[in-house]
Amino acid sequence: MMKKLANQIVTPDDYDNMLKTLEQLMKKGEKNASEKELALIGKMAAMLEDYEDKKGIGPVYADKAKKTGNDPEKIKALLGYEPDLIELVEFKLYQMKIKQNALADLLDMTPSKVSQILNRKREPDIAFLKGIHEKLGIDGNYILEAV
Repeated sequence: MMKKLANQIVTPDDYDNMLKTLEQLMKKGEKNASEKELALIGKMAAMLEDYEDKKGIGPVYADKAKKTGNDPEKIKALLGYEPDLIELVEFKLYQMKIKQNALADLLDMTPSKVSQILNRKREPDIAFLKGIHEKLGIDGNYILEAV
């Protein structure tokens, strides 16, 4: 039986508890989760993102994000290191001011699948890689070298 979800995350303990619950649900895998669980994963991911944004603990790049275009070399120079593929996607999401749920819509994927990929619980598949190239403008050569 699933617990009732609070309307917002108020304390760091609420955040930690929700993150643990989300991780437990995601361990089931998309194919083994019910429709209600998949919907809950999406809602929890959105709530976690909102809390991170409000507390300034969101994407690691919040203080460094500037317009760098789609050039991985410029992004590398800005960050001071070469981001891996997931870090580059997170940077582009922050730069474009879109959240994971919006990315899922953009790529025509479930929010849980996108969340699993971005949280490194699942390997990016061809549809994801093609989508980030087409929709986020990430260089195809960079993607090929990263995978």
